[in-house]
Amino acid sequence: MPEEKQLIQPAPVARDENGWWCHPGIPDFGGTEDPAPFKAWVAEQGLELKTWDMDSDLVEHPYFDGAGHCNGWEPESPGPEWFLMGIFDTEDGPHVQWARRVVAP
Repeated sequence: MPEEKQLIQPAPVARDENGWWCHPGIPDFGGTEDPAPFKAWVAEQGLELKTWDMDSDLVEHPYFDGAGHCNGWEPESPGPEWFLMGIFDTEDGPHVQWARRVVAP
């Protein structure tokens, strides 16, 4: 009997003291920066993702002056069917990522 795949679902969001958060259902891909395993997992899950930078929502924020947090940034969901995948720091600054299931895997 094939192993049933665990589908990621919306989770309660509890951002850390710096405003970051990552969905607990995202697998650990071994610390690799290669996006291929994550992209393959997203496809297996039947998800569509939307990602944008904090600077597309805010003109001013302490982060832009060297602060290491994104507190005060409250990115708005693209719609009721979307759930938060994470708010995370990147080389290009804070990003938010939302997901919705578009295909039944």
